[in-house]
Amino acid sequence: MSRNDFLTQIWKPYPAMPENAQAAGRIYQIEREGDALKLVLHRDSETHKIHFEKAPKHSEFLIEGDIVAVVSASEVVLLAPQKQSLPNRSYNKELTQNWGTYLQSLREFFVSKGFVELKTPSLVVCPGTEPSLDVFSTNLKIGSRQQKLFLPTSPELHLKKALALGAEKIFELAPCFRNGEVTERHQPEFLMLEWYRAYASLKLIKEDTVKLVSHLAQAMKVAGPVKVTSYSVAELFKIHCGFELKPDTSKEELKTLAEKIGVDVRSAESIDDYFFLIFMDKIESQLPADELVFVEKYPPYQAALARLTSDGWGDRFEAYWKGMELCNAFHELNDPTVQRLRSQEDLQKKSEMHKEPVSLDDEFFQCLEAGLPPSGGIALGVERLFMALLGLQNISDLRLFPQQN
Repeated sequence: MSRNDFLTQIWKPYPAMPENAQAAGRIYQIEREGDALKLVLHRDSETHKIHFEKAPKHSEFLIEGDIVAVVSASEVVLLAPQKQSLPNRSYNKELTQNWGTYLQSLREFFVSKGFVELKTPSLVVCPGTEPSLDVFSTNLKIGSRQQKLFLPTSPELHLKKALALGAEKIFELAPCFRNGEVTERHQPEFLMLEWYRAYASLKLIKEDTVKLVSHLAQAMKVAGPVKVTSYSVAELFKIHCGFELKPDTSKEELKTLAEKIGVDVRSAESIDDYFFLIFMDKIESQLPADELVFVEKYPPYQAALARLTSDGWGDRFEAYWKGMELCNAFHELNDPTVQRLRSQEDLQKKSEMHKEPVSLDDEFFQCLEAGLPPSGGIALGVERLFMALLGLQNISDLRLFPQQN
């Protein structure tokens, strides 16, 4: 009798789990020696070795990959046969448990400091206006009415609405969506942590960041950064490029600098492109990986949602650790006129880059017009920080179902 005959003629398809089963799992290995049978079962990331002095009835039809239950020394029940191989994916229980500990510790940190966790929508009128980002769009149908909506690239606009409505210390772990990029550090769907402090500047947000990284390192029982350092963007351009960057440095000046120091800028179109390519090539890779490095005071064109300092720089910072950009913080812009102008400029840039058009969120501007208190806010890549803490190099390593190239 063949295995197929056994499955079609004798086996009772997909039985329930026997209540008197002594062991169960997927067969990882089978050893047959004379009348004896050895099974190695895999279950819940553990292996179980089962030895039968005499092979149970019909066990000759079992193969590696079958899911079975061992009822007694003489009975094995086939629960589910392996009819084809599993997808090329793996479940890492230890990593999954670490991820759960990480998220729990993250929430505990903010709750202990008096923050309130919010949940903002995953279908929004405006996903964000950042020109370089590709978005996911859909149509909401209500009866005969249709409305174009988007998956958010960030929960920022709704969290700021909450600040205007009276919330003061808030945070969210928000699923975010950015189309068009799958790399070692990017997935189209990811988890963003954002937190805001109303009536505050970036000083407290920076302190939060340092304490959060330390708290999570202790919770995960891993080493944190060896030290914390801070540089302005202008200082880094001076150190690594020998160039005196100013708030009003032009696109042509950056283009000339790139050519002088050997940065390939053939793909660059905007001043943001030139800045980004120079920063990535000559500066970001030189930041000490074992330190938590804050990069502060960006050119104004790199700060669409931030206030400007008295000397013309964008009042924002980014933090780096283990060679990765972890977060992006802003002393939030709350002037509705300036914000609308910058948002419209972003939409114009998006159009020039042939990106899918998006509309502005009128309710967000209504909240700005009604009054948004001075606030500090930050967006942190949740997977990024987890990778840095555990020394992971690829975001796919912590996903059971990552998007593949």
